[in-house]
Amino acid sequence: MLELGLSKMKKKIAFSVALCSACVFAQNDEVTSYDDAFFDEPAAVSETPAPTAAKTEGAAETPSKNSSKPSDVTILDGLSVEDESEAETSPVDTKTKAESVKVLDTKELQGSSATIAEATNRSSGVKIRQSGGLGGESKINIRGMEGKNVKVLVDGVPVDNGNGSLSVNDIPIDKIDRIEVYKSYVPERFATDGMGGVINIVTHNLPESSIAGSYSFGSFNMHKASLDAKYVWAVDSANQRSVETGFSAYYNYSDNDYEFTTPYMDTTVTREHDRYYSYSIAPFVNLNRFWFDRISLGASFGGMNKEIQSTAHRVEDAFAEAWGYGVSLGLEKKDLFVKGLSAGLSVGFNYSKDRVVDTSRVYYFGWDKNNYKEMKRSSGEMSMGSATYVERKNYTLTMPWNIGYDFDDNHSLLLSGLYRYESQEPKDKLAAKGQLLNNAGFPGNSNSLVVGLSSENNFWNKRIQNVAGFKVYYYSITADNVDGKLKRLTDDDATNKDVGYSENLRIKIFEPFAIKGGYQHSLRFPTREEIFGDGMYVQCAPNLKPEKSDNFTAGAELDLDKIPLLLKMHLEFNWFYLLMEDRIYWNNYASVPRPYYNSVGTITSGLEIDAAIDVNEYVALSFNLTKQDAESREADMSFGIAKGLTVPNTPTFYMNFGAEFHIGDLFFRDDFFKLYWFANYTDEYYYGWKVSAKQDRTIPSSFSQDLGVEYSIMANKLSWSFEVKNFTDELVYDKYGESKPGRAFATKMKFSL
Repeated sequence: MLELGLSKMKKKIAFSVALCSACVFAQNDEVTSYDDAFFDEPAAVSETPAPTAAKTEGAAETPSKNSSKPSDVTILDGLSVEDESEAETSPVDTKTKAESVKVLDTKELQGSSATIAEATNRSSGVKIRQSGGLGGESKINIRGMEGKNVKVLVDGVPVDNGNGSLSVNDIPIDKIDRIEVYKSYVPERFATDGMGGVINIVTHNLPESSIAGSYSFGSFNMHKASLDAKYVWAVDSANQRSVETGFSAYYNYSDNDYEFTTPYMDTTVTREHDRYYSYSIAPFVNLNRFWFDRISLGASFGGMNKEIQSTAHRVEDAFAEAWGYGVSLGLEKKDLFVKGLSAGLSVGFNYSKDRVVDTSRVYYFGWDKNNYKEMKRSSGEMSMGSATYVERKNYTLTMPWNIGYDFDDNHSLLLSGLYRYESQEPKDKLAAKGQLLNNAGFPGNSNSLVVGLSSENNFWNKRIQNVAGFKVYYYSITADNVDGKLKRLTDDDATNKDVGYSENLRIKIFEPFAIKGGYQHSLRFPTREEIFGDGMYVQCAPNLKPEKSDNFTAGAELDLDKIPLLLKMHLEFNWFYLLMEDRIYWNNYASVPRPYYNSVGTITSGLEIDAAIDVNEYVALSFNLTKQDAESREADMSFGIAKGLTVPNTPTFYMNFGAEFHIGDLFFRDDFFKLYWFANYTDEYYYGWKVSAKQDRTIPSSFSQDLGVEYSIMANKLSWSFEVKNFTDELVYDKYGESKPGRAFATKMKFSL
C-alpha cells in the first residue's frame, strides 16, 4: 500500500546525524593492463581515503534527505528520529514481497559492536570487500556488479561516494531499524540511477521523550560512543499538536594498528599510520499538526580525520580531513485536498570542506625507518615526486519529494523525484605556491533530476501482487578550464537523459509457497570525472555513454510452521541473469593521459539459497549460499580482454552460517541472554581477468568465524555484549595484497531511558 511507503515521510527532518565516515578514494592496486582496473575505479591519490563531511537530511524512506557527492568526497546524510512506534517502521511488506530484496532486521544486532558492512555482508548475493579497520573502505559487490553501479541509501536517499564504497560504517548499529538489500534492482521510488542494486539503511525511531546511548571499545584502541535524545511538548492535546526537540551525536576513534601482510613481503607489518576519528552533532525541531501534518527543521555539524596508510612502504605524515555543516526543512501532508492523496517535500543545503595533504620531504623505500631519501622540497610520501595538497569546497542543494494516491487497499500510485545541485571548488595549494602542475581537478557544477512513477496492485485477496515502474533521468554537468593542466578540456559541458522501467510479479501458489519474478532495464550515468577527466592523467570524454543493463530475476519461497522436530523454517531460492553493456573503462597504465571509454559488457548469472530455521524457542540457525559467474560479453583485444573471460575481483562462491542460543527471564524478569556464532566461507577468486587456471594472482579462500555473548535487563533498557571477531585468527584477504585484521575483541554497553 502507498501509505506504507509514505508513512515514512513522518520521519521528516526530525534531526540529522552528519556522518563523517571513512568514505574512500577507490584504490589503485598494482594490476596488469587487463585486470581489475576494469572494475576498481582510479584514484586521485593512491590508497587515500576520501574525506567526508557533515550533512543534514530530510524525510526518511521517501526522498527527503540531502546528500553531496563531489568528485572524490562523500557527504553523508543523517538519521531521523521521530515519535512513531517501532511497528510503524516495519519493512514495506506489500512491496518487498514482490521485489528482489532481502530485508535484514538489525534489532538483533543493536546490542552488538557489529558495523553496517559486517551485517550486510551476511546476506546472500552480497560481498563487501573491506580494506583497513575503522574508517577504511568497504566496497560492495551485489550479484557480480561492483563500484558505481551499487547505490548506498539512508532512508531512501543516495549517500554513496560514487565509487560503490559503503560509506556509512560510522553510523552506530543501534540507530538502525533494518537494512534493505535490493539485488540487481533499483526501485523507482528511490529516485536514483544504478544497475547493480541498492543498500537502503532504514533508521529507527526514538520513543517520545527518551534518551539512548552506547559506548564500545576494543582492539586497536577502538572507541565508539553515541547519544540520542528527544523531548515532546504537548501544545494542544485536543488537536494533537506537539513540538519535538532533540539531538543526535556520535564519536568514533581507532588507531587501526593491526598487523598485516602482503604477497610482496615475507613478514608482517604493523599499520602505524592509520589513526582515524570522526564526530557529529545534529539538533532538530519538529512541529506536529501546525498547518501541515509535520514541519521538520534540522541542522548538523561534523568532521573526520584519517592518517593515510600505505600497503607498500612506510608513511608517517600524509593525512586527509574534512568538516561540514548542513540545514534542512521538511514538510508533509496526508489527505491533501482529497482522502488518500499524500505529499512530502524536503529542501536541504550543505557545505563542506575537505583536504588531502601529502607534502613530506622524506620518502621511505620500505618499512625500515633508516631506508629513506630526504628531498630539498616537498616530494610526497605515497609516490615520490607527487606531493599533494588539495583542498575542496563543496556546496549541495537537494530537493526530494513525492506525491502518492491510494485508490483503495489494493491499488496505489506513487510519483517520486529528486533534484540535486552540486558545486565543487578544488584548489591545489602547491600550484598556488609555484608548482607547475595543478593536481586539483576541474571546478564545476552539476544539475540532476530523476523522477520515478511506480504502481502497486494486488489481486485475488493479495495472492497476486504486481509492482511496475518507470523512471526518467536527466543530468547536466559543467566544468571550467584552469591553468597547470597537461590536458585542457575539449568540452566544458555535457547533458544526458534516458529512461528506465521495471516489472515485478509475485504469486502465492498456496499458503506456504510463493514464486516471483522480475525484470528491470536500468542505467548509470557517467560521473563528472569520467566525462571531463582531471587534466593530468585522465582526458576529457564528452561522448561517453551511460552504462546500461537488463536484469532478470526469478525465485521461490517456502515458509513452514510447527513441522516435525522444528518450530519454523524459511527457505528461499533465487536465480539471476544480468546483461550489461557499454561498461565504462579506463586504462590506468597508459604512458600518456587517456580518456574513459565504453568497453566490453558482461554477462552474469547465478543462484542464491537462503535458509532460516527456528529449531525451538531457544535455538535458531541460518545459512545462505551464493554461486555466480560473471564473464565478458565480447572481446576488446586492445586491452587483452577476450570474450568469455571471468571478471576480476568478483567472488564466485561464498557461504554464510549463523547459530544462536537465547533465553529470557534467566536470572530476573525481563532479562535476556544470547550466545551467537557467525561464519563466512569465500572461495578463491581471481585478481585479474581469468585467462588461465594457472594464474597465481588470486585472492585466496578463507573461513572466518565470530563469537559473541549479550545480556540485557529491564526489557533491554540496559545491555552488555562481548565479541571476538575472527577468533581462530585466520589470515583473510578481501583484496589482493592486503590482509584484513586478525583476531579482535570488542565490548559494548547500551542504555535507553
